[in-house]
Parts: sequence; C-alpha cells; structure tokens
Amino acid sequence: MKKEAAPALSPRQLGVEVARPMSKASAPSEGEGILCAVRSAGRTLDFAVREAAKTGARLYLLFVREQPFMTEEDVRRKWQQDPEASTIFAEAKRKAENITPLFCYAVSPSAAETIVDVAATLGASRVILGAPQRSALMNLLRGNVIREVSNSLPEEIDLLVYA
Repeated sequence: MKKEAAPALSPRQLGVEVARPMSKASAPSEGEGILCAVRSAGRTLDFAVREAAKTGARLYLLFVREQPFMTEEDVRRKWQQDPEASTIFAEAKRKAENITPLFCYAVSPSAAETIVDVAATLGASRVILGAPQRSALMNLLRGNVIREVSNSLPEEIDLLVYA
C-alpha cells in the first residue's frame, strides 16, 4: 500500500538545499519534474540527464549524506562543503549540456525518507534510483533504499530503478 502525498512543504522546511547552477542552458519552467537520487556520477546520472533532455522535464539531482546522528551544523551544511557531492554535481553540470539540473542536498538519518519527502515536495512525476551494488550484508544492516522508497512513494509518482 502506498502513502498519500504529503502536503507540499518548502524544501527549506525539509532541511534540503535546492540550488540552480550557473549555466547558459535553461531549465523548463513548467511541466514534469524528474528527481534522481545520486551517489555517484555514473550510469544512473547519465540516464537521468538523457531522460530529462528527451522529455523536456526539469531534472532535480538529489544527494543525501546519510548519517545516523546529526548536529545543528549538519542540518545547515551546503553541498559545496561536501567534497563527494561537489564532485558529483560538477560532473553532472558537465554532462548536462542542453539542460540545467537543479541540485538538492540533504544530510539525513534516512535516505529513503528524504527521497520520498523531496519528491513529494518538489512535485516530481518520476523518481530515478540506481540499483545498489553493495553486499547482501550491507543491505541487511542498512536496509534497502529502493524497497523503502517504493513502499512510501505516493502512487502518483513513478519509480524507475536503473540497473
């Protein structure tokens, strides 16, 4: 059973920073939005960029720094202060020649909950996740983000798993 869409909150209320990179390419102002949760600048990012370019949809790239305990400083952290997120977003800017992705960054104890909340808040019509390549032991210890997102995502938001 899927959850009903939560009332729209601003990304700031979720503790998520949404930033638009400086670029000559323009982002669509209306219509469909695609949220791609990224952990690397690999094939899932490439697929999301192609899909956004092909459909003319806005592309939101979300990087979630998952950590079990958070301080006040963690909540206020920006993606520019996170070397891993900065590297991924820089590569995304390079790959997205004809579109302007919007970067979302969050520090959270639950990546799955954050992905679902951000997708509902931004009004995304699709969420793209990459298939994890971690071991079965890590899946047992940390849970399966894809399964958790699938169980919690509102029915009106499609989930694509790119493997």
